[in-house]
Amino acid sequence: MAIPLKVSKYQIKQKIGQGSMGAVYEAFDPFVQREVAIKVSHEFDQNNPQLAQKLREGFFAEIYAAGRMHHPAVISIYDAGQQDNLNYIVMEFVDGETLQHFINGPRVLTTNQIIDVIYQCAKGLDYVHRQGIIHRDLKPGNIMLSHEGEVKIMDFSIAHFDQGQSSDQTLKGSPMYLPPEQLHEETCLVEQSDIYSLGAVMYALLARRPLFKAATLESLTQQILELEPDSLSIIRPDLPQQVIDIVEKCLSKNIEDRYQNAEQLADILSRTYGRLRGVGERIDQKEKYATLRQLAFFKSFSDAQVNEVVSASDWMDFKKGQTIISEGEIESSFYIMTRGSASVRRNDKNIGLMYQGDCFGETAFIRQETHHATITARTDVTIMLVSKSLLDNTSLETQLQYYRVFLETLVGRLSKATPALIERDRTGLLP
Repeated sequence: MAIPLKVSKYQIKQKIGQGSMGAVYEAFDPFVQREVAIKVSHEFDQNNPQLAQKLREGFFAEIYAAGRMHHPAVISIYDAGQQDNLNYIVMEFVDGETLQHFINGPRVLTTNQIIDVIYQCAKGLDYVHRQGIIHRDLKPGNIMLSHEGEVKIMDFSIAHFDQGQSSDQTLKGSPMYLPPEQLHEETCLVEQSDIYSLGAVMYALLARRPLFKAATLESLTQQILELEPDSLSIIRPDLPQQVIDIVEKCLSKNIEDRYQNAEQLADILSRTYGRLRGVGERIDQKEKYATLRQLAFFKSFSDAQVNEVVSASDWMDFKKGQTIISEGEIESSFYIMTRGSASVRRNDKNIGLMYQGDCFGETAFIRQETHHATITARTDVTIMLVSKSLLDNTSLETQLQYYRVFLETLVGRLSKATPALIERDRTGLLP
């Protein structure tokens, strides 16, 4: 297919990649004035509408997965659409190379650089998994490394949302980096499936070769299922034993013997290499910033003000079923739900639900009085807590902006509640 001069409003600059589903181009968005990457599908056979529709759905599957995620280690999706017989996805442009370049290309990553890369990947995977998504095709070609050393996980085209279940029984993904369980007819994929693939990527970067070599898919499948790869202690006798142990644990054929989740892998890497703690703090800060940027409450805040709020807040995680606040408790903090949903009960009666972006604790924040309801997590929940003492650490401009939006939110809630109170009074329901 000839390189197009333009796709929708995007001005094509050059071709930067080619895949089974289509080509990837570097382009320019004249409206936002930024570089972007555009994945353009191959032209589908319009004489076979059913096949064309299936291929189109597969191409746009990435939108449903990556499009809802906002994390510094996950590629951002900006736009998607159709033009004539072409389908396209617009995403963040990363000035760098895929990790495949460092396996069979001229450049080599040092052991410390590889640890940094895998740590960032683990942090990104932890976020992806918390969204209920399994990547299913994690490989060097699907991980970008920018010239600044930042990782971007990409290509969620075969990811699926229902952890522990499979949408079909066909082999999907790149066999070289697939975990053993993904090669069985009845595929049961969990977080540890992606951890195996990430371990295979780490092995390939350290050894400068993949886990196994095979001339046929059948031979490769047999090796993945039955054989252990050559030990890194032989290939790289200079490697610290701790690094070898981490890789081998990721690559355990038994799911239960791997790290339980990507957060645990990131934690062990951080404890093994103390210098990674600063990297983790940077990633966490960026993740929180990206989360707040999606919430209506912070729509009018500047980038600098959002960063100030992130630094002046506490973030807490609650498991499904945990009580976030209890009726009758005295507190002087204001809460914003950044992830998940919760139920609201008063006097042992359900009175409503809360979702991502909703806030609560306004009255307690202003008057330091007791909470009037109990809020319980319906799913895993992340809450941002802002107290007056924390807010005092921000600039005066940020404090004024925060209180302005805070009061707008409070007034909006009261205006919605007033008609209901009037109706209850009219019908004699109020005391």
